[in-house]
Amino acid sequence: MKKRHIQTIIAVILVVGILAAAGAYVGYRAYLSARQTHLIKQAQHYLAKPDIKKALLCLQRVLRSNPKNVEACRLMAELSEAGRSPGALVWRSRVVELSPNSVDDRLALAQSALIFRDYPLATNALAGVDAAGKKTAVYHNIAGEVASTVGQLAQAEADFTEAARIEPTNQVPQLNLAVIRLHGTNASALAEARAALKQICSTGSALRCQALRELVVDSMRFRQTNSAMQLCSELVRQTNSSFSDRLLRLDVLRGSQNLEFKPSLAAIQRESGTNAGMIYELGGWQMTRLGPAETLVWLRTLPMNFQTNQPAALLMAQSETMLNDWRGLQNSLKGENWAELEFTRHALLARALRGQDLSAASKGEWDLALKAANGQKQSLVTLLRLAAAWQWQGESDDILWTIVNQYPDEKWAFAALNQTLYSSGRTRPLMTLYSQEFRRSPSNLAIKNNLAMTALLLDAQEINPHVLAREVYQQAPTNASYISTYAFSLHLQNKDGEALKVIERLSPQKLQDPSIAGYYSLILQATGNKQKARTYMDLAFKGTLLPEEKKIFERAKAGA
Repeated sequence: MKKRHIQTIIAVILVVGILAAAGAYVGYRAYLSARQTHLIKQAQHYLAKPDIKKALLCLQRVLRSNPKNVEACRLMAELSEAGRSPGALVWRSRVVELSPNSVDDRLALAQSALIFRDYPLATNALAGVDAAGKKTAVYHNIAGEVASTVGQLAQAEADFTEAARIEPTNQVPQLNLAVIRLHGTNASALAEARAALKQICSTGSALRCQALRELVVDSMRFRQTNSAMQLCSELVRQTNSSFSDRLLRLDVLRGSQNLEFKPSLAAIQRESGTNAGMIYELGGWQMTRLGPAETLVWLRTLPMNFQTNQPAALLMAQSETMLNDWRGLQNSLKGENWAELEFTRHALLARALRGQDLSAASKGEWDLALKAANGQKQSLVTLLRLAAAWQWQGESDDILWTIVNQYPDEKWAFAALNQTLYSSGRTRPLMTLYSQEFRRSPSNLAIKNNLAMTALLLDAQEINPHVLAREVYQQAPTNASYISTYAFSLHLQNKDGEALKVIERLSPQKLQDPSIAGYYSLILQATGNKQKARTYMDLAFKGTLLPEEKKIFERAKAGA
């Protein structure tokens, strides 16, 4: 009896202990959540002052505790944008990953991508907006800006027209429509567009500066330099004009070969030397107008603490890369810390080292770049672009594989990897790629067919390619590619009579397609029609062939 009483007491103690531990855990989680909320409020308070350093410290403390805090990531994006740091794209992309159904965050990412000229990212961000979000004026305005920037003027006009229809009293889409029409050649349309912009200027609207900017660009397009200078003078006098308006004035001075250009540039360079945002804008302007060498000379005159700031450091690295100054690039990157863009710094170091034939050290830095990217999609995409620009095929392929595996919804990555593997004739990795995709999408007939074909070429019987080829054909018996694969499968099973009946269901035009002609030739030769087979085999070699296809066709041609 006493023993049972003791066991009961122990059981009660254990239960109470577990409950206490659970309560303590819940309490700790609540404390962390409250602490994070408090720090974010503090950050917002400091941003309003503004006290950027204290705001940054608050946000960093939140993110150390919880890297997935959406509001903290969102505020970090705003901070980066204010400082003209491309790190904003990393933060905006992270916010979208954490809240993929947020239309506002997707639109903010698209706008940020426009600022930093990452047009593919802007396009992808808009593509993820849901059907309801695509019915809003703000969506069509941003979509129109993206389309306009990449030269799709008809689509841009359609988007701005729709935005104006949704919000007829909003002047923004009306201004944007006028800007699009300024790119045309129709005299009456140009006159109407200019009149619309001048009307906006006369109203004292908040859009007055933007209208003036567009009129300046229009005047320069038609070499009306006096008009452009007058409009520029009016623009920079506006209380809400921006630093970019002064750069626009530099464009006008430079384009008209005005003697004021050099002293005006020197004055802006002096003024910008202690402002990170201005440094980024002016440096980017100089890079495109004056070239990397002259830009680098100016950047090296900045105070050292600003040379190492992210915007200037990025511009210096870009200039040194364009000039192939690998030793200079290495020296400017060593010992730095680029925070959320640290993966970019390691990648650039890898390029600098490889440029000096230091392959082992270069690989070490590239591995650090991948580690710093930490599997984040936008960081991986940035590294992919760098590797592609440097023609680092192996590194590009590795990143594509990572994106395909970690982010299967990014279909562009699958398409890019498929293309690079096919064009370089790597059939086995292709089969692996199709096998992975088939497991994800077993109803995708195109993938199933490609898996069957590569497995047939590699004699990978463990995949049951004959079964796959038959199933695909049975589900879509009129598809030319599926017919060709099934006919080849029958040929390999020595069922050439049946194979001939299947493949000759195709039209004469389809049979002459290089991707089909070689397989038709094999079947013709196997059924005794060697003369006709030669004609189709010649057609096959006009297309792109995988190594196994080329080997099979060359052997058949030699025996014909």
